[in-house]
Amino acid sequence: MEFPNLGERCSIKDCKQLNFLPFKCDHCHDLFCKEHFHIASHKCLSLKDKITYTKVKAPNYLCSDESCKETSPIEMQCIKCKKHFCLQHRYHGCLEYSNEEKTTMLKKWQIPKKQFAEAKAIVDQEIANTLKKSKNIAMANKVRLMRVKGSAVGAKNIPMIERCYFLVYPPTTITNKHIGPTKGIYVNKNWTIGKAIDSIADILKISNNNNVAGAYKLQLFHHTTGSLICNEMNTPLTNLLENSELIDGQNVILEYSNDTFVDTTLYK
Repeated sequence: MEFPNLGERCSIKDCKQLNFLPFKCDHCHDLFCKEHFHIASHKCLSLKDKITYTKVKAPNYLCSDESCKETSPIEMQCIKCKKHFCLQHRYHGCLEYSNEEKTTMLKKWQIPKKQFAEAKAIVDQEIANTLKKSKNIAMANKVRLMRVKGSAVGAKNIPMIERCYFLVYPPTTITNKHIGPTKGIYVNKNWTIGKAIDSIADILKISNNNNVAGAYKLQLFHHTTGSLICNEMNTPLTNLLENSELIDGQNVILEYSNDTFVDTTLYK
């Protein structure tokens, strides 16, 4: 055999493989082949001897309360004093406020309370005024309706339960003395506004050209605002009454106009 003294054999008894470039273990200093050079492959005993195991003792935190001996593996620090307390003594008075601090905080809390009370008083007063105004308006409407009923005229065949009353201001161009400045008139609330206008025109004995193309139309306007009540002649009066666009007994203006407003100062 040539070169019998070259190379080294693996130190593993079951291997003994000849290696020309053997691997030397840094711990046991034995020589190994490429399959057994790792410390896990040859179960290096020298490495095990060097390893020491230290038992780590878990910390125990003693409660900071002088009368308590309770310990815990978990530290629970107070956010103010940074001391550890057990669950029983976690409320140890550290976070309690002094009398001066309580007084200051109480004053601070009373500011929004006072502001809320003032705002509530204003709102309550506004609500009271609105209710009072509504009651006054409702009472005024009742009184006005009673006055209109006392002198109102209309078709005799309209049942009392179906009558709707208006105090009508006639057109400014009418000078008939029999009409006067106003006239109480009732119509059937089941009629359309167009039929109601026709009936009012007949009662006042004034010309009605609502069926004539291009002529000024007779229309009803609110006496308080001068605004047009409704421009759809087929609208039932019941709809207008239910929507409070009309009120039984209210003052209305009957005028020849194709506009949506009239000057209320002309109707006194």
